[in-house]
Parts: sequence; C-alpha cells; structure tokens
Amino acid sequence: MTHLSTRLQAFLACALFILFGTALIPFPGVQEDEALFGIPIYLFNPKELSIIIFHRHIPLMVMTYVGALKTWIYAAIFHVCRVNVWSVRLPMVLAGAVTVFFFYRLTERSAGSLAALLAAFFLASDPSFLVTNTFDWGPVALGHLLLVTGCYFVLRFVQESDRMRHLATGFFLFGLGLWNKALMLWVLAGLACAVIAVFRHEAWKLASRKVFAIGIAAFLVGALPVLLYNLRHPNSTLGSNAHVESAPPVAILSHKLVVARAALNGSGLFGFIPAPEWDHRQPPASRQGRVAAWAGDHLVRRQSSGFDYVFLAALAAIPLWWRARAARFSLVFLIVTWLAMAITRGAGGAIHHAVLLWPFPQFFVAVVLSAIPWRKAAIAMGVLIVAMNLLVDNEYLLELDENGAAGNFTDALFPLSKALPDGPPVYVVDWGMDNTIAMFHQGRALVRPVDGLFHATEPTDVQSRIIKIVLTDPEGIFVGHVPERDVMTDVRPNLDRAADALGRHKQMIRIIYDSHGRAVFEIFKFV
Repeated sequence: MTHLSTRLQAFLACALFILFGTALIPFPGVQEDEALFGIPIYLFNPKELSIIIFHRHIPLMVMTYVGALKTWIYAAIFHVCRVNVWSVRLPMVLAGAVTVFFFYRLTERSAGSLAALLAAFFLASDPSFLVTNTFDWGPVALGHLLLVTGCYFVLRFVQESDRMRHLATGFFLFGLGLWNKALMLWVLAGLACAVIAVFRHEAWKLASRKVFAIGIAAFLVGALPVLLYNLRHPNSTLGSNAHVESAPPVAILSHKLVVARAALNGSGLFGFIPAPEWDHRQPPASRQGRVAAWAGDHLVRRQSSGFDYVFLAALAAIPLWWRARAARFSLVFLIVTWLAMAITRGAGGAIHHAVLLWPFPQFFVAVVLSAIPWRKAAIAMGVLIVAMNLLVDNEYLLELDENGAAGNFTDALFPLSKALPDGPPVYVVDWGMDNTIAMFHQGRALVRPVDGLFHATEPTDVQSRIIKIVLTDPEGIFVGHVPERDVMTDVRPNLDRAADALGRHKQMIRIIYDSHGRAVFEIFKFV
C-alpha cells in the first residue's frame, strides 16, 4: 500500500467525522459545563486558581481538577472570532478529526495498515466519541487528542530510538493532558501498567538516565501549571477529588459496567442530549435533519450499534489476539483505566468518563479483525461495524432535529442570551446558564450567579445583607428556569420567602421557549 493511499484513507476517516460533527453542531444549546472554559475569560478569574504575571492574573486552573488549557486556546480563538455555537464547537470537532488521523498513524505503526484502516473508521464513526467530542461538556476532546498524539510520538521514539525529540514531544503531550484534566492520571496509570505487562523488556533496553531525564523533564514542563497550582495549594487536586468508593463494590461495579456498555454501543446519551421522542416531537426542519429522516425511513432507525457485542466477540476470539502484543497492551490499558475510575467516588458513572477509555476499545477490535486470515472477510465485518455506528449517529442527528435538545442542552439558551441586555446586572438563580450567558455576551453582561445564597432556609448575617442588596437592586434582572425545570429545587421557595420579607414581589418580564415550544427559562424582576 502506497504512502499516498494510506494518507487518503486517514483523511477519509477524518472527513467522515467532520461531516457528522458539523451536522450536529447547531442543534443543542451550549451547556453549562461545555462553557466552563470561558469562566476565567468572561465571568471571574479566582486568585487561588491563577498566577500573577506582569500584574495580570493568568488562569492556571478552572476547577481543582480541570486546567485552563482549553481556556488559553479559546482566548486566542475568541480574539479573532465572534462567540457563537460554531466558534465554540467547530474547534473541538477539528480536534476530534486530528485525533482520528493520529490514531490511524499510531495503529499503522503498531499493528499494520489493515488494522489502521479499520481502527480509524471505527473511531470516526463511533457515536459516543462523536457526541462527546462535538459538544465536549466532559471535557474530553483535548484529552483524547493529547493521549493519542502522545502515544504516537513515544512509539516513534521506540521505533526510531535515536530521535529524542519524539520522546520529549510525547511526554510533553502527556503532561499537557494532566493539566487539561487531572483524570488523565487514570489514563497514565493504564498506559504504565500496559507497558510493564507487555513491553517491559523493550522498555528496559531503552531505559537510560538520559531517556529518563528527558521524559520526566518534558512531562513536568507540560504539567507545570497544575503542578504550580498544587505547590501553592498542597494536594488540592487529589485531596479534593481522589476518594475511594464507599458503597458496596458489587453495586458500584455493576452500575459502572452498565455505563461502559452504553458508551460502547452508543446508546448512553439518548434522552440526555436529544429529548425523548414523545415530548413535543416535530417534523425535521433542517436540511441535515431531512437527510437523516430519509436515511431512517429507507434503512433502519437504531439507538444501539451493537459494538458492545462486537467487543465481547473479539475478546472471546483468544487465538486471534493472544500473540498480538498490541491487542494485549490495549486490554491491560482498558482494565487498569476502567478499574481506576470504577473505584473513584463520583467517577465512571457517566458516559463522558467511560469514553476516556477511547480509542483503545476500537484499537483492540481492529487488531483482532486484522488477524483474521481472510482479508476480505475482515474488511466486510469492518464495513458492517461502521455502518451500524453510522445508523446510531444518524439517529442522534434525527432526534435532535425532531425532538429538540434535552435538559441543560436546551436550545432555549440561544434566545435567552439574545433577550438579556449587556448593561444591568443579571442575577442567575438556578444552575445551568450563567457560564453560557457570560460567554455569549463576551463578558459585557454583568452575570452574577446567586443561587448559592438561597440554599439555606436560614441564611447567615452576611448572606442576608447580600440578599437584601440583590433583591432591592432597582436595575437587577433575574433569570431562572420555569418551576417544572428547576435544577436547584430548594432555591425557589427560599427566594420567594426572602422577597416577601423585604416587601418585594416578582414581576415577570418574559418566558423563554425552545425551538419545540417548551417553556424553559423565565426572566423577571423584583419590585
């Protein structure tokens, strides 16, 4: 196979991912966690999460375990582009396409051209990878990119051991991954155990003081911001987040296995991002929605790709993978990484955590299929797997158009942002909108999240003084969900009670509806 044809295959897989990713972009609203990276740019930049350089607070972290790497990238993007749904999501779609390309190159170097062809298209069409990267509320897109590219450059060093720059690049990217999100520790643990279990002899031969020093130094440079943060606030990242599950192991593991399976077959985000089909269903209105409807009518509509069964079948085909060290490497990685998230309290119970195992499930299946003696049979099975993935991708697209977006992905966030002025203070009294409003107004709206003031029935003296200032602000505008959509259900009664005590009553300004006619937000004042 020529160099040109292999590159063409990789680019076709990337194009497939971009095609479906861009088709999905305009439907859901920009969710609160998806806009998390914008907090230091447009909302506030806490001193404890920043470092002062030339009298300016430069963000190091967005949360104790989420770094400001994406913030730095988007600060540059938003400097030249207006904030909208395309400028927020298209960069992450492109990041996903680059991940697919380097995954192809990684698999080609480690398992051959056929495995690379299958793996790239498995990943490019995978529903969980497509949806979580496009909407990136995890966030996971940069994590996948840094994992795959880091592995690629380290493998290049192993195969071309005289090129230390590849080693440094790979470990620098791993360090960036740790800064991007501390959950990269699970992934690094999986990689380390897989190397020790499968490639320890090669690793020992390549080990030297120089190699060790370069790798560690490059990693520390990449992870420097999160290390600086934890030096200033000792053990804040692990101390705040790394807690072992205390619930019964059987219940915890069974639940997290269900989530992992839903991620494998692509079904786990239906009802979470697309709304349920019985709720205000409408005929497709967009061009891509009508194409998806035609495909659904003429082929079949599916919410599961069956890749979970494919993975189990590949796992059962022990003679095909037992001698393939690439396959054993991926299995050790998957087991260790999943166990790490399984025993961590509050982790592994959602699709955006389970998908951190990607792209190694696709890698394993591709290696197993490529070991089948009959090349045409392997390709035929690969085509069937990709086709099943694409049917689920099509279903996500169709349901988003027909049913609209669910929960905090509601597209009512778009008209809400347009309805709010830049000048007066905007007091947000429920979770799910303040990051998005601040980002879409590019910091010009004075967004003030105040739901924390109203969780307690009896506020403290300090809280009472702040509540009085907020509720008697003659220019203040309040934003929350309509009652049936409240996220923080304890806020509304306490807010109303505090307003009554101050002789204020609610004056409704506007109800905001989504594109399917569902009432979602309310804008009001206290007078």
